[in-house]
Amino acid sequence: MAEHQLLISGVHYGANGDFVAGQTDTEETLVRTHELLSQIDRTRPIVVLSPDPSNHIHHNAIQARALGKRIGRVAYDDNEKAWELLRQSGKTMLLARVKDVSIVDHGYVNVIVDGDELQESLQPSASEIEWRLWLADLPLLPDSEPLQAQEEVAFVLDNVYLPHLAEVGVEEVKTYLDIWLENSWHDLSREARQKRSAYIELLLAAQNKEVRQLAEPLKEQRRRLLEREPLDRLATVWWDARLRSSEVQHLWQQWRLKNGNKLWLGLRRIDSLLRQLPGELYGDIGKLDVILSSLYYLNTPRRAFQSIMALLMLRDLTCRELGIEMHPMTDDEYETDGRITNPMEMPTTIGRVVAFAETQCDKAQKQTIQLLAQWLRDDYEQSHPKEIEALADTDPLVVINGDVTGDVIESGGTKNVNRRE
Repeated sequence: MAEHQLLISGVHYGANGDFVAGQTDTEETLVRTHELLSQIDRTRPIVVLSPDPSNHIHHNAIQARALGKRIGRVAYDDNEKAWELLRQSGKTMLLARVKDVSIVDHGYVNVIVDGDELQESLQPSASEIEWRLWLADLPLLPDSEPLQAQEEVAFVLDNVYLPHLAEVGVEEVKTYLDIWLENSWHDLSREARQKRSAYIELLLAAQNKEVRQLAEPLKEQRRRLLEREPLDRLATVWWDARLRSSEVQHLWQQWRLKNGNKLWLGLRRIDSLLRQLPGELYGDIGKLDVILSSLYYLNTPRRAFQSIMALLMLRDLTCRELGIEMHPMTDDEYETDGRITNPMEMPTTIGRVVAFAETQCDKAQKQTIQLLAQWLRDDYEQSHPKEIEALADTDPLVVINGDVTGDVIESGGTKNVNRRE
């Protein structure tokens, strides 16, 4: 009989039944979490592990219960192990005993389950999440320098150092692991999670104590990845830096061109895709920390994660330019795209007025001017008097194919026309 250790996380949800992912902790919620952790540490109750089909974020979640109430769930990095133990037992639930308790904000409990030795490679449990849509031809968040550095050092670790841990220098391995840690703190993809767990397992199996110690920073990163401080950093510092990056700005310009510079049309198209996010995540649009946390727990493949991040960033940039909040939209909220986005397609004076409004007017004034310009443009294009065309060579307004392409230049009291070819 072997002992299998499992991490129980999400204790703050067990202590605060109405707590929502991404919600800001209050003194009251923290006190209740500390009280539950202290009670578990003091009484060491029998813990029962069972499937949790009511979890709409992760359909394969396993809840942890004690003394008639939910105390948390099996951490997702231990989820497959727990499912394998359930399959081996032939029962619908597992009994576990408390090993130790971490009594801190969003603390955790380590439990031990007795069972047979597990196979080296666990078969992943079935998932009801269909990622096919997000692996299709969608806007893709460009690779960042940290991601490229992460993949570079992982290749070296996987092919040079980790297969020969008994022979290589500890400092060399540590150098590459430190680089991987530094560049992976923001990576919530399935591949990063799997790589982190694989590294921890390999290092802990080493004979050399110094090599085993190298697993500790990786374990700490895994434990803290979605605590409040790192999550806030992801949703602000990392997010804003990526929005400003030249790669994302280029993606943004390409997206605008693809949508004919019609931002409301682009927003509607983005939302038609985001409404298909698993876990009912569209309702959390505007709560970036909640979405990031949920995507991590949904075990999102990197290609799908990059597609979803690209759409969310394009949506954020679109909302900023439209001057609206980043929130879920209803069909009634999408406006007719009356933005004048290409002044050169209109009579020159109208284009100048719109360009002036873009930089000099507040939101309400800008919308009014844009609406008036739209009406004027429509009138000009649909009912342009033939008499004006006849005067094109002498009138200050030079009209070619329904467009004004000339400027009036005052020179010595005489009006001249400066033609633009």
